[in-house]
Amino acid sequence: MKAQVAIEYIIITGIGLVFVLIAGKYLLGLYNDYSTQNRIFVAKNTVNKIGESVDLVSSQGPPSRVKIKVTIPEGVEEISFSNKTLVFKIKNKGGTTDVFYNTKSQIVGDIPKKSGQYYLSISSDDDHVNVTVV
Repeated sequence: MKAQVAIEYIIITGIGLVFVLIAGKYLLGLYNDYSTQNRIFVAKNTVNKIGESVDLVSSQGPPSRVKIKVTIPEGVEEISFSNKTLVFKIKNKGGTTDVFYNTKSQIVGDIPKKSGQYYLSISSDDDHVNVTVV
């Protein structure tokens, strides 16, 4: 009789562990999807903030300057300025996602791709706008 009770407890515990593992795998998938969506959201906000500041400084002309605080999310593979376009390439499990902003003037500068918060100085020159880390 005691052996039967012990085996029943082992079976019930095994079934419970299977359900816990299935739920854990499902929750891990949800977390990964949320994490990717959050990184893209932060990147969009950062790109828009930089782009809008570049447009503002450009419209005011030299020697206008503005200092902004931005957050670079994890998973950024590349940050590039291509003429009038600011591009963040974000790594996700399906490849990369491009987040971009088209500005009114040419952008020159460098932003680190390491995640974290940075202060950027955005200043207007005659034919372009400089973006540098302060």
